[in-house]
Amino acid sequence: MKFSLKSYMTCVIGWILADALFVLIRFVGLDTVPAFVSLDYNSFDHELFFYKATVLAIFLGSLFYLVSLALDTPTIRRRPYWVSIVLQLIVSLFSVTLVLIGLKTWEIIQLHKVFIPAEFVSRILTVNFLVLLTYYLIVSLIMVMINQIDRKFGPGNLRKLILGVFYHPRSIEHIFMFLDLKDSTSHAERLGHLKFGNLIQDCFMDMSVVSDFGASFYQYVGDEAILYWEVADGLKNANCLQAYFAFNRKLEAKKDYYWDRYGMIPEFKAGANVGMATVLEVGEIKREIAYLGDVLNTAARIQGMCNVYKENLLISEWLFNRLKSVPEFLEILPVGTVELRGRTDAVRLFSVRE
Repeated sequence: MKFSLKSYMTCVIGWILADALFVLIRFVGLDTVPAFVSLDYNSFDHELFFYKATVLAIFLGSLFYLVSLALDTPTIRRRPYWVSIVLQLIVSLFSVTLVLIGLKTWEIIQLHKVFIPAEFVSRILTVNFLVLLTYYLIVSLIMVMINQIDRKFGPGNLRKLILGVFYHPRSIEHIFMFLDLKDSTSHAERLGHLKFGNLIQDCFMDMSVVSDFGASFYQYVGDEAILYWEVADGLKNANCLQAYFAFNRKLEAKKDYYWDRYGMIPEFKAGANVGMATVLEVGEIKREIAYLGDVLNTAARIQGMCNVYKENLLISEWLFNRLKSVPEFLEILPVGTVELRGRTDAVRLFSVRE
């Protein structure tokens, strides 16, 4: 997970809203409590109170985001969801406690009071302090769960699902790439189902490097993964091609790990295409985002031609024609024109190599 200004701002705004809600409901009905009947609410500087609450929320939101960033490591991502959630809550609780203790300390300094440990502890261990701590712990839990759900649907898609963006089918242009493990059948027979499953887990975990090039994950189907890009992001610096080779380099860097554990170094073949697709929300008991259209079928068929041409990455002529700038370390060559199953017109294919 890399730093994202959009994600950071979303996190901070979420904490500001949570803090504003706390401030709003904190004094609701307080005048009915006997101990606060004589409290003069007009004596409060409400503007300053909200200002302090907003500053605190920005600080806590920033802290929460940095903690999320620090804990988003391959080691932790390989663990069950509950491990990640518990770790995040523990670190968040510890951080919030330190912040609240720091605020109490600053309050004592501002009042020019002598620091007396016993008095300081008594000021900390109050009902108000515990209420704040509990509230921020609940907010942290909600934020963590939202992050996990967003990761399940793909970054940004949870918001679109809530807003009903995919409720009605609509057309959208994307770049799609189908990646498939080479010789998967023989690997599965040699390793057995369980160990082969571990291999696929490791490969797909390492495949997350493609997100550095703007790729989003659409589906995992057996030993196959489907990636997509918004056209502008995928074409920029040929990100849709660079992502594939970045994944290859990741596997190459871990070749000792794969050889020691599985007795092989995984290789993936891929096919890519660009075009219009229909995106919609499907299902009732289990909802998913689905992409339909010839662009996906063609990308899948192109990937299937890799064995025929002995190439690892093939792209369609439509994608080739849209590429404006390609890094010097990449070489694109025409390999032939083929008739793909399901299409009436022949398609010209290009190989991409380093």
